[in-house]
Amino acid sequence: MTWLRFGLGLLASLLISVAAFAQSASEIRSQLTRGEFANAFAVAEQSETADGQALAAEILLTEIMLGRAKKNKKQAKRARKLALAALEIEPNHQNARLQHAIADGFVTRETGDVSAWMKQLPQKTFKIVQAYRNDFPEDPRGDALLGAWHLAIARKAGDKNAIKWFDASIAEGRELFLSARKAQPYDAVIGLNYAFSLLALKDDDLLDTEEARMILGDLMAMTPQDHLGQTLKAYGEEALTVIEDRDKVRDYVEMFLDGETPQ
Repeated sequence: MTWLRFGLGLLASLLISVAAFAQSASEIRSQLTRGEFANAFAVAEQSETADGQALAAEILLTEIMLGRAKKNKKQAKRARKLALAALEIEPNHQNARLQHAIADGFVTRETGDVSAWMKQLPQKTFKIVQAYRNDFPEDPRGDALLGAWHLAIARKAGDKNAIKWFDASIAEGRELFLSARKAQPYDAVIGLNYAFSLLALKDDDLLDTEEARMILGDLMAMTPQDHLGQTLKAYGEEALTVIEDRDKVRDYVEMFLDGETPQ
């Protein structure tokens, strides 16, 4: 009976802990909506649940995307560790899988070109993102992530070399982003990343800026309800003011894509 009481007591404490975090998770999301990243992270990181660890990773990665991390690579690795911790608890936790894919992509991006080539980091990131798409085909963010992978390779190597070296291409990146936007036309993260990824391409690979201009115009017509969306809209608005100057707009969007606050 002692062991039975102990087991029931342990179960009760776990249920209380999960219920308590469910309330905390709601507050974390509210803090994220308001841009209170430090407070949200402090609560999420302390949680021993898969939801909490995945949320903590998401917060760190949002800071990187907005150019607010002190050291992008270090923070991306920390986020990846948190996502993997969530997956240890719940192996197929969707948000943990998503944040793991995003974090791995950030780590690859922050690694020098030669080192990334030697370690085959782009190929490893591709496999992680593709696995997410396979397991969660209903989530357009998978298409957007893989589209970003294709366009990032093309941005660095040029379209011809991207095809030859990595089997990546601008055409495939566009197709994937268009699929994501068709499913989520009002997603500011997907829209801005697509437009900026296009504008960052080399002149030989981007004949005109009309597609990017149209996407940013769509973003300007939105009324974001959270801090992230409002910030991304402001970035898009600034990009539109210099879109006629290819050098200026490329410098601006590259800062964003490289995890710096664009200016």
